[in-house]
Amino acid sequence: MDLLKIKGIGSIMERNYERLLVVLPAVFAFLFALVPSLKYSIPLPWDIYYHIHNAMIYMDHGTVFWDPITCAPHGRPIYYPPLFHMLLLLIVKITGISFFTVSRFIQPVMAFMIILSFSYVAERLYGGLTGFLTGVFSISSLFFLRMIYPIPESLAVIILPLTVYGYCRSMDPDSGAFPIITGFFLGLMMLTHPLSASITLAVILISTGVLWVSGRGINGRNVIIIMGTGFLLSAAWYLPLIIKYGFIFRSPDSVPLNLKDYPAYFGSLLTVLATTGFAFAITRRDKRDIIMLVWALFVLLLSFGYLLGLKVLSNRILYFALFPVATMAGTVFNSMKIMNKRWLVYLMVFLLTFFFLSGGYKVAASAKPMVSETELDVSRWFKYNGDHVTVVASDYHIQPAVVAVSRQPVSAGGYAPGSGRTINVNKYIGTFNYTGEDIKRDRVGYIILAHDTRTPPYSRMVYRNRDFVVYRVLISGT
Repeated sequence: MDLLKIKGIGSIMERNYERLLVVLPAVFAFLFALVPSLKYSIPLPWDIYYHIHNAMIYMDHGTVFWDPITCAPHGRPIYYPPLFHMLLLLIVKITGISFFTVSRFIQPVMAFMIILSFSYVAERLYGGLTGFLTGVFSISSLFFLRMIYPIPESLAVIILPLTVYGYCRSMDPDSGAFPIITGFFLGLMMLTHPLSASITLAVILISTGVLWVSGRGINGRNVIIIMGTGFLLSAAWYLPLIIKYGFIFRSPDSVPLNLKDYPAYFGSLLTVLATTGFAFAITRRDKRDIIMLVWALFVLLLSFGYLLGLKVLSNRILYFALFPVATMAGTVFNSMKIMNKRWLVYLMVFLLTFFFLSGGYKVAASAKPMVSETELDVSRWFKYNGDHVTVVASDYHIQPAVVAVSRQPVSAGGYAPGSGRTINVNKYIGTFNYTGEDIKRDRVGYIILAHDTRTPPYSRMVYRNRDFVVYRVLISGT
């Protein structure tokens, strides 16, 4: 009896040790992400201004599908899924602080949750040491910077490993409620970030095919449950949107990534460790190994899609390979011995941890806001001096900040893939080849130009800072 008690206590201590290993990398991620969050008074990414704008629409008008002040004067349907915007709005309502402050301080929370998700799922698949190292290795990559960003992609990346793990468990004979839970996660991803959801769907479907062909056994009924639950949940938003407005998605231009740059995003040492881990996985060929191999290989091939004419942002796509790459690198140390001694492996792990965490800190400390102070100065000027009716014609980059800060209508406004009908802004900021009738038809009331550009026709300067000049259009009727 005493022996059983001792074994039970030992088992509890071992479980607590593994839980600590899982949480520890996430704590470091939080602390590192806190550095730029405290250093700068605004959130880091450019994208967040568009998402804040959408959250403000929901705050002012409830759950709607129409955005009247981007792609102005025409407006456009809100094709971006709403879950992140709703979450942002909920936090603002609960705390009573501004969208911009909330966005800034959820940056370390996003980093914490993503690394925790990575570590937890890796621990569930391969044990505590792999879970710990997966989190540490992920922090060291250049992609750690994206984990800090308070954007829908980050929320989806928290859910992504949990969804694939749920799928893995759903292939077991005793899957229990995993198919429904996994389908729920899939639906949340569809309502958060379409690219993440699409990649997850592809991983699930391709893995199912590979597992079936290799004779590992699949549960087709559970795959159908996962898909059905996910699509049913997401239909609550997509169905009324598509019925009313149809669907538009304009692929962005390709941004290829040279093959020699791939290791730089993961880190050279992580790339070597991951290659070794994948080699071991090929020899084992467990179900979990097959899913990780499919996941990594699919994303890597997709990142080369531009060679087939697909419009892909290679570095953005490559981000989705980080989890299987870091996990496979972590598995290398599971059964390793040095000179037939295990403690030397733990010493190596300790040294590697210090090395990789140092790299992660440097990544976080190098982060800078993507929207400049002069762009924010222009946006604040519109908040207090704009007419909030006519359209701002300007460079694309400044418009999300203008619309989010001031609520002044803009000719574009962010999220180009969901843009519908827009005015020809180049004639206002480039060629100046426009007429008074063009101004009236397009309802252009302001033009923002770089400070060294000549004055456009039919306008006068109303504001100037170091980088930009705002011109008020003078044609009657605007």
